[in-house]
Amino acid sequence: MKHYITILKPRLSLLVLVTTYLGFYLGIRSQSHYVFTNIEIIRLSYLLLGTFLTSSGSIVLNQVIEREHDAKMNRTKNRPIPTGKIAWDTAAIYGCGLIIFGIIILYMRTNLLATSLSIITILLYLCIYTPMKRFSTLNTIIGSIPGAIPPMGGWVAATGNLSEGSWLLFGILFCWQMPHFMAIAILYAKDYKDGGFKMLPSEYPGSKHTNYHILFFSIALIGTSIGLFILQLAGELYAAGAAIIGMWFLWVALKVFYNINDKNAKQLLYASFIYLPVLLLLIILDKAL
Repeated sequence: MKHYITILKPRLSLLVLVTTYLGFYLGIRSQSHYVFTNIEIIRLSYLLLGTFLTSSGSIVLNQVIEREHDAKMNRTKNRPIPTGKIAWDTAAIYGCGLIIFGIIILYMRTNLLATSLSIITILLYLCIYTPMKRFSTLNTIIGSIPGAIPPMGGWVAATGNLSEGSWLLFGILFCWQMPHFMAIAILYAKDYKDGGFKMLPSEYPGSKHTNYHILFFSIALIGTSIGLFILQLAGELYAAGAAIIGMWFLWVALKVFYNINDKNAKQLLYASFIYLPVLLLLIILDKAL
């Protein structure tokens, strides 16, 4: 049972749930509601359950598809599927089952648009991003699209529409993922090369491609985060806090920009893990205070 839990990557799915909750919360708030009703709590519970199942199922199928490549990389060679602790065909059935049950729950308990966004996320992740990792360094940008859709799903489950707030949340997650994944790619450049994956730091180790990507999207992250204040989805406390943590994040990113090494890349990775929870906390405290 331990191995079946391991291939779900619970920490990654938890991040998806946090961003989905953020979208739902802000969607409710955009309608001038600041306390969840019983109906909304029930809908949120089903939304999070369905999202967890579809996200986890997609993660499992990704490992099934990449099992031969994972076996060549130090950071992934001991996963349950490459080591044979779980047969790849059994994992495929497991992943498909999770996705099917998740979609059914979303369809029956949220709405058609939220379900459609979940299906689009799955298809982009498994059918475009996963195979593209072996052929083009554009995979990081493409992969950031399905990674940025969950908060839109939360917004749609709350409001039933894709208004400007949902697109702004998409922008925040999209911009956040780029420096986050670039930091990982720097730390595991050799591993990605050995595994046959096309990542900027491993394919162009001497160029400035990675540096410019990190800098551009770190600056864009500040702008999109402040956008919640501009759309009046958050107040002045949030705006001030978002500006402060945004500048701190940019400072960490600049250290990588001027000197790419493992130490600076680790700091950027840790900064990205801190950034999102703090942003969510600021949104909640903004109205509470």
